[in-house]
Amino acid sequence: MVHLYRWLGTGLVGLAAGLSAPLTAQSLWLPASDPVGIARGGAGVAFGQSLEAASLNPALLVTLRDRSSAFVGFGMEMASSQITLQANQRSLFSEDRNRFLPSFGGAWRTSDRLSFGLKLDEPFLRHAEIPTESTLRFLGKAIDIKAQRIEFQAAWAFRPDVSMGVGLGFARLTYASEVSLRAQFPLQSLPTDPLVETDVRQQGNVLVPSWNLGLRWAFNPRWTFAGAYQSSLSGSMTLHAARGEASPRYFDFTGNAAAPDGSVTTTAGSAFLAQTTYQPGTGRMVLPAKASLGVRHRYNQFVTWELDLRHVAGSSFELPTSPTMTTPNGVVRAQALPSGYRSGFGASLMGEFILAKNWTFRLGASLDPALQEDATVNPLISGSRSAAFSAGAGYRIWGGELNVGYQFRQNKDVDSSQLEGAWGSSGYRVTPATTRVEGMGHLWSIGFKRSF
Repeated sequence: MVHLYRWLGTGLVGLAAGLSAPLTAQSLWLPASDPVGIARGGAGVAFGQSLEAASLNPALLVTLRDRSSAFVGFGMEMASSQITLQANQRSLFSEDRNRFLPSFGGAWRTSDRLSFGLKLDEPFLRHAEIPTESTLRFLGKAIDIKAQRIEFQAAWAFRPDVSMGVGLGFARLTYASEVSLRAQFPLQSLPTDPLVETDVRQQGNVLVPSWNLGLRWAFNPRWTFAGAYQSSLSGSMTLHAARGEASPRYFDFTGNAAAPDGSVTTTAGSAFLAQTTYQPGTGRMVLPAKASLGVRHRYNQFVTWELDLRHVAGSSFELPTSPTMTTPNGVVRAQALPSGYRSGFGASLMGEFILAKNWTFRLGASLDPALQEDATVNPLISGSRSAAFSAGAGYRIWGGELNVGYQFRQNKDVDSSQLEGAWGSSGYRVTPATTRVEGMGHLWSIGFKRSF
């Protein structure tokens, strides 16, 4: 036992050392939606006899001992970003921070070789709104990405130690974004035309197919090796664009001071906007696939640990382009945020401890790969490396198990010279000023599991 704790401690320290490398805001994919998966830090593709792990790898369904079982969970995902202009050390914090997080899973065994399952989760979730005081609003002011997935699963055991599983279903992709746009409009009482600034929002959703494939090999009673593949979620949605809820803002021709003649300017600007139409960007959206390999060791009847390695196909990641507006003076477009995405590898390490008859405790730590280079990170997407630490517990009560899971999603500073901008006579331009992006997030869920 002492050797195991020393091994686990060394592994966690090594993983924590990796977390000290430059990181930024948390990834847009979630480790899990249920409390057990969150507490394990997303590890579990080889964790047999666990209904929650079967959500990650359907091949594990045949390891469940009960004829039928189900769990339900409810939680929250919370995220916040901090943007600091290094020139004046002024910090701004993102808004729109919280999202409700439901989860559900069920399984029933028809024979020793065949089992079926059903899961409902949210594999991707990202949301943020930049304050109006930040010039980043001209590149992108808000984003809201959500993927709600439901899959029917089946697993077949070739032998007691070897099984495979598949999940088929669909996911509902929801997307919304907002950007601030400016346009000049005529006003005879002023020698130069003032500017009107308004927020333009687009949103839409689409149903897309989803599938999952898993394999499991328990090569002895204590060691299990397994792998799982989660398909990408891609589709083209019909987006609808409209003016945002915030009131228009008026500036003089330089774009840096308030426009004079407030009431006259507002009347003329409102008439100008009444003749303006709004068009959405392209509706193509691709959320990346993920492949995982895991090894699980049941040290004894009280302690089990697992290490998972995963590859995220981030190079296929794609989001709709920004909306535009057509005014009597022409089409106004936003300058694009840095793009260009890449694939990468991540890892999760967890330990599960049964310390009493009715209590189970869980710990986890994870690293997620970057979607972008740190120098070109998009704070709305949060595309750099991220790290997380998790903890949770389960208590057997009411004929089932009550579980709670919590994850702290650690972020570290990233400095970028492609985010700060200024408005001049030729319009908006990005300046070489350095902007520091920081952030953090919390993920928690409470659920109940019962066998029938």
